[in-house]
Amino acid sequence: MIRGSKLGWAVNALAYLVLALFTFAVVFPLLAVVFDSLKSQNEFFTNPWGWPLQPDLSNYSYAWGEAHIPLFMLNSTIVAGATTLFTLALSATAGYAFSRFRFRGGRALFFMFVVLLIVPAPVSIIPLYVIIANLHLMDTYFALILPYTAGGLPLGIYLLRAFFSAIPRELIDAARMDGCTEVSAFWRIVIPISRGGLATVAILSFVGAWNEFFLALLFIHNSNLLTLPLGLQTFFFQYHVQWPYYFAGLSTAIIPIIVVYLVLQRQFISGLTAGAVRG
Repeated sequence: MIRGSKLGWAVNALAYLVLALFTFAVVFPLLAVVFDSLKSQNEFFTNPWGWPLQPDLSNYSYAWGEAHIPLFMLNSTIVAGATTLFTLALSATAGYAFSRFRFRGGRALFFMFVVLLIVPAPVSIIPLYVIIANLHLMDTYFALILPYTAGGLPLGIYLLRAFFSAIPRELIDAARMDGCTEVSAFWRIVIPISRGGLATVAILSFVGAWNEFFLALLFIHNSNLLTLPLGLQTFFFQYHVQWPYYFAGLSTAIIPIIVVYLVLQRQFISGLTAGAVRG
């Protein structure tokens, strides 16, 4: 018993140590960005990792006004919001079809979506560029919304199919017997039960679209359509970099992601847990 208790204590201590190190590795860079956003240029170079000795909020006002952050944030909100809505709508309907109906080629089609999860993104860059150019979508929101949605569909369909498959068929059949059509049963029964999975897909889709940089660099050249990551890079690295201003812009860019996560936090955690159990 003594050896078992000591071994259990050692395992728990090691687990907490690993979690503490992981938490530090994730949280410290975020805190460093916030701390550096409150420093002057001189203090940043003399004390890059420490607490700001004389916090300066003017960095935020400069970044907000001179770097056109409101415009960039509006563009990112439009792109990320539309991407999230399209990804949710298409993933939910496709995931429900794969889980509920049996049709010829259904398994092969679902397998293709699963395979797309492991295909490296750079493989599709050249054909994607050709498609966007031929459709005359360069310098439009849809040049980003459509590829982001296509990129988020494989994971969204995979997750939501698992959620929908776990719903008892008897529940949907009972709704059909009460007069619901397949569509109304989907909206009234399936969607409310699957809030956790939908929130998981929504957060992953929104964060992915909000943070994406490379496709925006390829497809957007109009300064009025730049998304926030591209706009910050273009503005602050055009001349000599003022790092505190840049970190102030980065701190501002993090806020919408934190808000979305806090709003959907409970559903997101329950969705990940349920997905792990059902998967």
